Amino acid sequence: MTMKQRGLGVLLAAMLLLAFPFAAHAAEGGDASGPAAAATSTTADGHLLAGDQGGQGATAVPSKAKGSPVTVQLAWYYYISSSCSGYENAIVAGANYWGGGVRTASSGTPVSCTPGYVTGCGVSNAVGCNWNQGGRIALSTMVRDFALLSAHEFGHNWYGHSAQGCANWNSAYDVMKTMMC
Repeated sequence: MTMKQRGLGVLLAAMLLLAFPFAAHAAEGGDASGPAAAATSTTADGHLLAGDQGGQGATAVPSKAKGSPVTVQLAWYYYISSSCSGYENAIVAGANYWGGGVRTASSGTPVSCTPGYVTGCGVSNAVGCNWNQGGRIALSTMVRDFALLSAHEFGHNWYGHSAQGCANWNSAYDVMKTMMC
């Protein structure tokens, strides 16, 4: 391989990193025994969505289309902090994707928002983080599809990442992909 080819390879790799700058990682360190006790769940159409309670990668199976809730828990609770003013509807839409979410005034998982990257999540360019499977969620307002980011982070109450790639609304598997593109 010539020096020119190596330089081209390095340039191409750098361009790819710049094309996908936003990672949506959950804080998978810390206590993995959070509030969600179920390691697997069945979606409304009968597919299994397996979590990573033991630190294993999730094996979410594609299920329902955009807008269709995935049945995960009977009831779970969250509240939205004042830092998310103006983003409440998108956060509720993301929570509703999983079904069973109940927005409260002050109990359950606290959800906060920041205009920059989320700090303390283990990566420098995280745009979302869910600590201890629903202990606390932080979301960056830099993302175009804020409802999708919200759905992804609420999904970490039960599941790890499904695969490398860009998250989208096609299925629960796709919502739980690693990147917000």
